[in-house]
Amino acid sequence: MLLTEEILLLEPGLKAVKAREEARLLRIIDELGELGIKFFSGQLPRDVTGGAIECIKSLGLAAADEDMKSGVLNAAASLGLVGQEAARNGATEAVMETALALKALGEKTADMETLFSLRLIAISLKEVGKEAIKQGMEKEAIISQLCLKELHIFCRGSEDEFEAFNEDFFSLIRDIGRCAADAGLEKAAINAAALMEDF
Repeated sequence: MLLTEEILLLEPGLKAVKAREEARLLRIIDELGELGIKFFSGQLPRDVTGGAIECIKSLGLAAADEDMKSGVLNAAASLGLVGQEAARNGATEAVMETALALKALGEKTADMETLFSLRLIAISLKEVGKEAIKQGMEKEAIISQLCLKELHIFCRGSEDEFEAFNEDFFSLIRDIGRCAADAGLEKAAINAAALMEDF
């Protein structure tokens, strides 16, 4: 079962964080990401329960606690890819779970004050939102916009270098809004416009 396989990967991943074995951690996160993509693309049996998103999030947060930037980056990228695959295959709950996992990782990363990691997390959120729109998932697209807005609010009180990132949040939300307008998802387009007015 996939859930067992993921749990078997989670424990050595957490051990790799404690031992600061970055290369091992990256391999484990990659493997979890591949399992998540296979699960949502239907390459694994339907009776299998996918837990890749939660496992990747846990490893990303653990890496952030230990200031292991490459682990955070890898977790963000993997979550983005798994979330997009979930959207392509209509797994609405998984899309929302991914957006919330990325937001949690972003908040932890803001504490680390590593701008590059935060940018990647925000871009991953945008890509999940855009893929949700392509699949007609309006509610999930709005969640991704709100997560971006919450990350912006969370980062606003941070160091000066994060102030330069404020405009990027605006652009990312605008991109999701434009996709929503093009796709005829009116609520998501209006939501994006309302959020942009707050900047």
